[in-house]
Amino acid sequence: MPAYRQQTLTRAEQSVSHATGRLGRDPEQHWTANGAQVVTMSVATTESYTDRAGNRVEQTEWHRVVTFQRTASICAQYLTKGRLVYVEGKIQTRKWQDQQGQERTVTEIRAEVVRFLDTAGGRAAPAVVPNENLVPSSAEGTAAASTSWRAAPSDMDEVPF
Repeated sequence: MPAYRQQTLTRAEQSVSHATGRLGRDPEQHWTANGAQVVTMSVATTESYTDRAGNRVEQTEWHRVVTFQRTASICAQYLTKGRLVYVEGKIQTRKWQDQQGQERTVTEIRAEVVRFLDTAGGRAAPAVVPNENLVPSSAEGTAAASTSWRAAPSDMDEVPF
C-alpha cells in the first residue's frame, strides 16, 4: 500500500475534518464553569456543479465549529460574518437533555487549527491559529453550556486508548 494511502486511512480513523468556507454569522463567545473561553462558529461550505440539463447548481452545507482558550479569543477578536476560513479538527458528537426533557444531539468540528484566508478590512490578523490540546473532563453527557474542559496530557502517546 502506498505511503500516502496509509496516512489517509490513519487520519480517517481519527475523525479529522478539514473545511474551507465562510462564516454565516459572527462568532459566539461562551465561558465554561471553570472560566475557559469557548467560541462557536457556523461555517458554510459550498459545492457547485452543472446538472444534466446544463443548469448551474450550488449546494451549501453548514458546519458547527468550536474553538477553545487562546484560539477562541483570537477568533472572537478577528473573525466576523462573511470571513473566509480554513478549519481543521476532530469531529465530535455530543448528546444531552434540554429543559423540556428532549434528547438533543449535536455534531461539531473541534477546531485544532483555524486559518484566516482573507483580509479583515485592513486589520492585521494572525494567519494560523493552532488550538491548545483540550479534552473533555469527566462531566460527559451534560448540557453543552455546562461542559467543562481540561488540558490534555502533553504527551498524547501515553493516553490509554
